[in-house]
Amino acid sequence: MNKAELEKFIIKARMKTYAGDGGKVVSSLSGSDQLEFVENNWLYRDVYFTGKNTFYGIETVYSKEKPIWGMSYYGNWGEMTEEEIDKILRGALIANPETRLYKKVSWNKDNFLYECMPESVDGIDEIGGEETIFRNNKRVYVFYYAGSFLV
Repeated sequence: MNKAELEKFIIKARMKTYAGDGGKVVSSLSGSDQLEFVENNWLYRDVYFTGKNTFYGIETVYSKEKPIWGMSYYGNWGEMTEEEIDKILRGALIANPETRLYKKVSWNKDNFLYECMPESVDGIDEIGGEETIFRNNKRVYVFYYAGSFLV
């Protein structure tokens, strides 16, 4: 498996789904939302549940219908509205497509500071970290993620 190609696919899929506000399909799990992106023999699927100011989910990449890579996540936007968090997160992801992998990201927009702090910087073999959003130097959002290859 070519890890560089997989990484490019993950980034592209994220840009076409959540960051790009696309890829919505009928969800396979009751009460969840589901986003998908297909290219060649690869499928990216993001299934998530949204509660009161919180959400959790899982991203999975399939190759020829076999799951090969996955990432779970949890976030809390208790200090923001869902519309505010979507606007800031989509902007941060579009400006920094490699976020939530293994690269440190810092991005400013208006009075918001977005940061993604990975625990590992070695590649997509095993990832984990935390992203935060600060408004006027006060943390208003936190997101935890972890993932790895399944094969």
